[in-house]
Amino acid sequence: MPATIASRTSFVALAFSACFLLLPAAALATTPDFYGHWADGKAELSSYRVVQSRYGEPRQGYGVFVFVTEDINRQTLIKVESAQPAAERIHVLKLNNILKFTTGIYDYSVMTSVFSAVEGHRGGRPFELQKVTFSSQEWCGHVYEEVRLGEGELRGDLDSYFEREGRQSYELALPDGEFESEDHLLIRIRELKGSTMEAGESRSITLLPGLWQLRSAHRPRQLVKGTLTKGEEEPFTTEGGALAAIPWSWHYEGRGRRTVWVEAAYPHTILGWKDDNGDRGDLITTIRVPYWKLHNNADEFYRETLKIP
Repeated sequence: MPATIASRTSFVALAFSACFLLLPAAALATTPDFYGHWADGKAELSSYRVVQSRYGEPRQGYGVFVFVTEDINRQTLIKVESAQPAAERIHVLKLNNILKFTTGIYDYSVMTSVFSAVEGHRGGRPFELQKVTFSSQEWCGHVYEEVRLGEGELRGDLDSYFEREGRQSYELALPDGEFESEDHLLIRIRELKGSTMEAGESRSITLLPGLWQLRSAHRPRQLVKGTLTKGEEEPFTTEGGALAAIPWSWHYEGRGRRTVWVEAAYPHTILGWKDDNGDRGDLITTIRVPYWKLHNNADEFYRETLKIP
C-alpha cells in the first residue's frame, strides 16, 4: 500500500474507531473502504445526456451529478467553514444533482442538493438523510425549497415567484416504518458502505417525492406510499461499453416507475436512469477532481472532458 494511502487509512481508522468497534469482524471484512476512496480531497463528477419532459414534450438536455464529502454543523445543517469541534459536526456525503434543458426560447436550470450523514446521526443506519435543498430558475422566475430532518418530522420552507406557491412553511410527521426521500435514494442505492438489500428484494417504504417532481407537477408536499426494488445484476451499455449493473426501481401513486442502473463494481457509479414516460439519462463520463479549485479560464477544458456545453 502506498504511504499516502496508508497514512490516510490510519487517520480515518482513528477518527471513526468508535463506530467501527460496534461492528463484528465479519462485517468489517466485507464492508467497502468508504474513506479510502472518498477521503482523497476530490469530488466525483458524472455527466449525463438527458431527456426531460416539460409542457408535454420531451426536451434534450444534460445533467451532472457531483458527489463529495464535507462537514456540516450539527444544529444548523450548514457547511462548516470555521474551526468547530468534532462534536458540532456531521460528516456528510453531498450530492448536487444538476439538470439543464431548454423549452422553446428559454431554458431551465435546476439543482437539488442532498446531504447524507455517512455514519448516521441519531443512532440510525449509515447514510441518514439530513437535508435536501432545491432551486429552479427559468425566465419567469425563481423557486427555492429546503427540507430538514428534525426530531420525528420533516420541516420544509418554500419560496416561489409564483402566487399559487408563494412563501410557505410546512411540517410532515415521519412514519414509524421505513422512510426515504426520493432525492436521497440516489445516495442510498449506491450502497457505499455495504449491501442494504438483497438482489430481487422489494420493500414497501414511505417516500417524500423528489422536490423537482413536486415542483414540476405542482403537487402538495406530503408523504406517499411506494415500493423500492433491487434487481438482479445485468449488463448496461454506456458510451464506453457494456458494464455489469444493478437495476434499482421505485414507484408511488402519481409517479410511474423509475429505474436507475448502478455499476456493480465499487464505487457503484450511477450509469443511467429511465422513467415510464420516456425521461432518461445516460452516463457520458465520470472524473474525480477538486472542482472547487478549477475556476480559471484555463480549466474550461474539463467541461470538454465531461462533454457538456
